[in-house]
Amino acid sequence: MTLQAIIIRADGALAETEDVRRRAFAQVFSEAGFDWSCDREGFALTAKLGSGVARMAHYVRSFLRGKPETEDFSLLIQAMHRRASKIFGEMLSTMAVEPRPGIRDLIIAARGDGLRLILVSLLELRDTERLLTTLLGDRGRALFDVVLAGDKSGKGECERLYAEARAVVGGDPRHSLVIEGGRRGTLAAKASDFPVITTRSAFCRESPAFSDDSVVVEALTSLLTTRDRNPYDPLTAEDRADLLAAIYRLHASNCSGLTGLDWSDEMKVSDILKAKGTVIKTIEANATMRALAHSFRKEQIGALLVIDDKGGLQGIISERDLARGIAEYGGSLPEMRVANLMTRSVVTCAPDDRVSAVANVMTQRRIRHLPVVVDGKVIGVVSIGDVLKHRLDEVQLEASVLRDVARSRR
Repeated sequence: MTLQAIIIRADGALAETEDVRRRAFAQVFSEAGFDWSCDREGFALTAKLGSGVARMAHYVRSFLRGKPETEDFSLLIQAMHRRASKIFGEMLSTMAVEPRPGIRDLIIAARGDGLRLILVSLLELRDTERLLTTLLGDRGRALFDVVLAGDKSGKGECERLYAEARAVVGGDPRHSLVIEGGRRGTLAAKASDFPVITTRSAFCRESPAFSDDSVVVEALTSLLTTRDRNPYDPLTAEDRADLLAAIYRLHASNCSGLTGLDWSDEMKVSDILKAKGTVIKTIEANATMRALAHSFRKEQIGALLVIDDKGGLQGIISERDLARGIAEYGGSLPEMRVANLMTRSVVTCAPDDRVSAVANVMTQRRIRHLPVVVDGKVIGVVSIGDVLKHRLDEVQLEASVLRDVARSRR
């Protein structure tokens, strides 16, 4: 199946726009005298309500707390939404909105290779054109053969837009490839029989398993063969060619060669614990350093947790602490208590923390073990070795899958 067109979702895959909308909502609520605040995750959940009016009404109802809705309520919602829409449009032109990593380079490479480019956007046409100008300059609109924009209703928009995109491309939709930014759009594109790559938006943290044949990446730059590069580094001409080649390979396999594989850097601490188990090695605070050294040798580990009677974390002590103690206390060390040398201010992590974030903490803080804590209780420990092994397994799997896909298409 020959790739003939690439369809890009403007609000999500081309750029993050939900944070701009959230800020517009915050300004409107402030002007209306409401004490409103909402984080990314909470705001993302309201996207399932559909239109901006429905989202605005949801938040206003939370302030009314069950009071009957009158005609004035509807008028207030409409007025606040109109104001939010105006602020949103202005922010698109004035805020430093950046394109998602790799998307601008893909557009350039695709145009150079003669592929058709189609933009679909839930934003109204005026806001879509503002976004294109902000991201790609005055000629941003000219880079796309077709731009399909939303309307004010917002009802069923994803489905309608991809149905229109199918009519625009004509013929078999499998000759096209959609670059999406979230679950709702991915499902709508697949409903119109388009193969899809989902670049996981910051407002789309759901599981990658949208369906059995989903391909999810943190950013398009994740498809490059140089996996250790910073996704925000500028791409070279060679990188662009590599990115476009990866797109062709994925399309050739109908995006099914990577079924179930999450290319994003979203592996969590809980995934490590599932693999290694949750056994915790501990020692009492009043144990001697001689007993500590014996435990290190017996268990063949590099750190032990110090837990109180209620299961709370008191501290952590490692081989480094033992070595430091020898230098400072010499012959008196063996009979000293663990409590005298343990680290009491312990850096911890949670099961839902990303492995990449944990690796950054370990590197920056120069520590090799992180207790995993839930509701004040330790449920496991991850080490720098666990993190490195997990990342190596991930890279090897990705390389193997790419190799198999390439071989199958020869």
